[in-house]
Amino acid sequence: MGLVGLTACSGGSDDKASDGTILVWTDAERQVGFKQFQKENPDIKMKIETFDPASLLTKIQLFNRTKKGWPDVIFSQTPSDAAALNSPLYDFALNLKSHLSDDVVAGFKTTNTDCQIDGGVYCLKNDLAQSVLWYDTKLMDKFGYEVPKTWPEYEALGERVAKEHPGYIVGTAGFKHVYNDFLWSSGCPLQEAVAAKEVRIDTEAEECTRVATMLDNLIDAGSVSREGPFDPGVTKLGQQGKILMLPSAAWYGDFVFKPEGGFHTKPGRLAAAAYPTWPGAKANYSGASGGGVYIVSKHSKNVDDAVKIATWMATDTTYQAKAATYPAFVPAAEAWGKRLETDKFYATNPFAVLQAQASLINPVVSNTRYSVDDAVTATIVQSVRSGGSVTDALPTLQTQLRSLAQSVGYAVK
Repeated sequence: MGLVGLTACSGGSDDKASDGTILVWTDAERQVGFKQFQKENPDIKMKIETFDPASLLTKIQLFNRTKKGWPDVIFSQTPSDAAALNSPLYDFALNLKSHLSDDVVAGFKTTNTDCQIDGGVYCLKNDLAQSVLWYDTKLMDKFGYEVPKTWPEYEALGERVAKEHPGYIVGTAGFKHVYNDFLWSSGCPLQEAVAAKEVRIDTEAEECTRVATMLDNLIDAGSVSREGPFDPGVTKLGQQGKILMLPSAAWYGDFVFKPEGGFHTKPGRLAAAAYPTWPGAKANYSGASGGGVYIVSKHSKNVDDAVKIATWMATDTTYQAKAATYPAFVPAAEAWGKRLETDKFYATNPFAVLQAQASLINPVVSNTRYSVDDAVTATIVQSVRSGGSVTDALPTLQTQLRSLAQSVGYAVK
């Protein structure tokens, strides 16, 4: 393997190499990129290891106690790790603000705002997972429907579908992405940072309750499934061509609708539309379901090279153009989108919609030191899947998130 060392799973190095070797922790998919960087920069010594994301924070705390073993660069699929690793509890993430060129900063435009914490820049976004409204063009034409531009229009269309074409669906609510695709886009304050150590969590806010009311209505009507998009029942509906619309992440097109093991939608049917607008909103905001980050260690003995590696991974146009998911760096995203021009799977090229929605991820959600996924799964998802409602689950969600936020040092407004 030459200059790049690969291991099946990292347990953490006992000590940083004395020869200036950069220790990289990553997932398997990003290994290809790190190896490409090493090939193009043979003067920079690297050791690349995969690691267990679930143990990341625990390992960093261990290294803090032993004063050795820290990785120099981390790729994490959990954006909240950047906020956690920046906190006094872990004291790991390097503030990149003075290390980034003006071109790099400008190239991200608004897509790296998740990494801006308390005036610093503590990570670089790899990719985005902005929500769009995927829809079946053939079914829309056959049924004589128009693509909704607002959420009230979406709800009204869902009610029509339930009455006029029972068995067809316009969404799902039985998976954690119910937060990303509905609550986040509405501006529901579940992780809204109002100060460095204070967050707003308020499930009684209209931005939360209007989502619950809409979803409960469509669930009861039958046009929003109680299952999640990866459950057998919804997969079967997809394969039967009974998913009229699905508010979901940009990557669903290639990785959920297209594959034979997924919905296996026939070529020439699927299109992406701009996300609907909530009443009173300034824009048609979406949420996001994913988007990894690169984090550099403040303990690195070779900061310049560590920053160079992270920056290259996030911004190199040639590498990112071949990435699986939509790049966060705007010039790379434009290069990535070229392949869609000849992709006959889509009824129309979805890139313009993906590009526009990339700058419209609702900023009410901050990169906090806690993730909401587990709490949403334990409350809303559990309630929906067991025959209950979204509305009934909101008070419990409030309690769980308040406790979670306080446990990592936040005051809750």
